[in-house]
Amino acid sequence: MKRRVHRFTRKTHRYLGLFIGIQFLFWTIGGLYFSWNDMDDVHGETLLDKTEHTFSFSYNEPVRKLLQFLEDTEAKPIKNIEAIVVNKDSLLRVTRSNDILFLNLNKNKYRVRKALTKEESIAFVKSRLYNAMPIKSTKFLTEKEIANKHEYRGNPLPVFAITLEHETNTTVYVHPNTAKITKVRNDNWRKFDFLWMLHVMDFETRDHITNWVLRVFSVLGLLTILSGFYLFFISSPTLRKWREKLKS
Repeated sequence: MKRRVHRFTRKTHRYLGLFIGIQFLFWTIGGLYFSWNDMDDVHGETLLDKTEHTFSFSYNEPVRKLLQFLEDTEAKPIKNIEAIVVNKDSLLRVTRSNDILFLNLNKNKYRVRKALTKEESIAFVKSRLYNAMPIKSTKFLTEKEIANKHEYRGNPLPVFAITLEHETNTTVYVHPNTAKITKVRNDNWRKFDFLWMLHVMDFETRDHITNWVLRVFSVLGLLTILSGFYLFFISSPTLRKWREKLKS
């Protein structure tokens, strides 16, 4: 009976090791890459400043009247007001019930405007670069262009994808409706994303870490480890002598 159990355990351990060995290799390579990588570079923070620039403003009578006028005439309640700087322009980002608009406060001229244009979005990115560099290409992306496997998946749309002329193939994503840099993607991030996909075994969104493929492989990995411990226990000369002493 014991020989049969031992033989079954050895065969199970051998085939499990062969089956999940490649995935173990992916987990190890991914773990090494994640732990030794510069996350600032992965997030694009070595090329540009992604933080939102703000300023202090006085909620004076002209601004109050304009906001009240917008709220009353269009029947869209104002939820939030933020003071931001975009391309040296002082703007109030006004979030309403179903849209966002901007109040330009430069030179005390209160002008209502909406989304950033393509040219303004490019200038916005250039103003945040630590070192000047040319723009390689610009694309306007909507839901039609974004799939589950796209590097911008799961983020707010529409967006301008502005690619820099740089060895890292960095693309800066600017949401024109909010005047925000929402994401930065480069070759380092793309490698990270690929290895993360292999690590969590979610080959669609890369974010679902409770998927059944990962669960099954985790259980099989545990069985491989436990069977290895068992085989060590029954084959170790030291442990065999120890067991014989206990019996005597």
